[in-house]
Amino acid sequence: MTAPRAPRGLEKLRLHGELVLPSDPGYPLAVQLQNTEYDTATPCAVAYCATPEDVAACVRFARDDGVRAHIRAGGHSFNGWSTGEGFVIDLSRINGVALGGLADAPTVRLGGGVQSLDALDALKPLGRQIVTGTFPTVGAGGFLTGGGIGWQTRRFGLGGDRVVAARVVLADGRTVRCSADEEPELFWALRGGGGGTFGVVTEFEVRPIEAPVLTGFETLWAYEDAVAVLVAWQEWCVRGPDELGSSLVVLPGMFGPGGRPVVKVWGVDLRPAEELRRSLDELAERAGTKPVGLEVGVPGAYADVMHQALCGSDTVAQCHRTGTGPQARGHRHPYTRQSYRLTGRPVDRTEAAALLAAWEAEPFPERYLLCIAVGGAASRVGRTETAYAHRDARFLMGYQIACRDPRPSDGAAAAMTAWADRCATALEPLACGSYINFPSSRVSDGWEADYFGENHARLTRVKREYDPDGFFRHAQSVGGRTPIASAHADADANANANSDSDSDSTKAGS
Repeated sequence: MTAPRAPRGLEKLRLHGELVLPSDPGYPLAVQLQNTEYDTATPCAVAYCATPEDVAACVRFARDDGVRAHIRAGGHSFNGWSTGEGFVIDLSRINGVALGGLADAPTVRLGGGVQSLDALDALKPLGRQIVTGTFPTVGAGGFLTGGGIGWQTRRFGLGGDRVVAARVVLADGRTVRCSADEEPELFWALRGGGGGTFGVVTEFEVRPIEAPVLTGFETLWAYEDAVAVLVAWQEWCVRGPDELGSSLVVLPGMFGPGGRPVVKVWGVDLRPAEELRRSLDELAERAGTKPVGLEVGVPGAYADVMHQALCGSDTVAQCHRTGTGPQARGHRHPYTRQSYRLTGRPVDRTEAAALLAAWEAEPFPERYLLCIAVGGAASRVGRTETAYAHRDARFLMGYQIACRDPRPSDGAAAAMTAWADRCATALEPLACGSYINFPSSRVSDGWEADYFGENHARLTRVKREYDPDGFFRHAQSVGGRTPIASAHADADANANANSDSDSDSTKAGS
């Protein structure tokens, strides 16, 4: 890595947090994202902001000096949108969690950089919880602004649907509060328009959920039954209660028993455990086969069950990404290519067989087919009530392929991209849109309508009002740069979004 020079005058920037320059010993760690692929990025500096005032100072510096700004919350952007050759403004230390609102309308205040597992842990003794995604270290900034999909979507709606206010640093360095009554157009855009587009959200105020007890579950099914299980699971989810949150992933042999591929169905249920067991029996009946493995956990507190599902036996400190703390040992993602779409109905057997055939045509052993059930409460909100338009979606489906070599050969990278492209072709007949927090590697024509639907025109108007010069931008942001052939081709071209992915297919095999 060739370290760049820091812009002149940057050393005079005074922060409550920490400024890391290329010459500093902490620089190699400071530039890391969740994906090891982007370790080669060379920001001119990384600012660990500790206060909203720090963020405003960094935005003003970058704007005045013509330096590209990259906004980073949890660093989970699949396509490296939160790094590049410019100035990384990191929110991970703006991670406070507090109660707010009125007695009859309680809320939770979340720092823009707080991670899911820390928020759950902090709120547990306060008698409040929030909806999260299905990976522990995703940051609030991207999760909520992109929409916010997870196992609670069917029961409680999207994470973004529960946002009631936000504090935002704008491109001119001003800080505003937005809500239904204050800056309402900005408030609308921040709930589904994607991170790093309209400003830097330093605090969210959200409505908590009442979910005192959960039961976790996990089932494994023989790959030979994959078609039947995929069809049965999707029908089971659509016809099942909103209290049941679930994912399905097809795992390669490296993670299956006896070195064979396997289908994993897992999630959480808000109902009593006996009702969950009856539902799992129904799934087996629909599939016409029994799972080869079945685990139903002990009902427990919301935060405890979600922690067990996301972190296993690791403590909160251990579950953080390796290198970010003295006890942190959470895994990082390898070099990946992916294709994801939203779908509006369950698949039939012919369609399921085609999806699995695309998964089987692999150039590398580590690849996944992932499905997350959505719909439910999220579908009972109008398409234009927030910027998230995909209220008819029933599943988020996609493929991901991984290579443990952070710098694969040109031939290997091309083979991975070709596989992801074939998978995209298999998904296309089923697709009803795409989700900005799960972007595909390939930037296709018409991506604006695919991600934002009929809300794109209104989002563009909001962008012109609050950021007319396009200071905040990335390859697939509203008002962003012209699409490029591959979103992974140039990390800097894609940088500047804090849109952390809500979930992670590789987590299923870790």
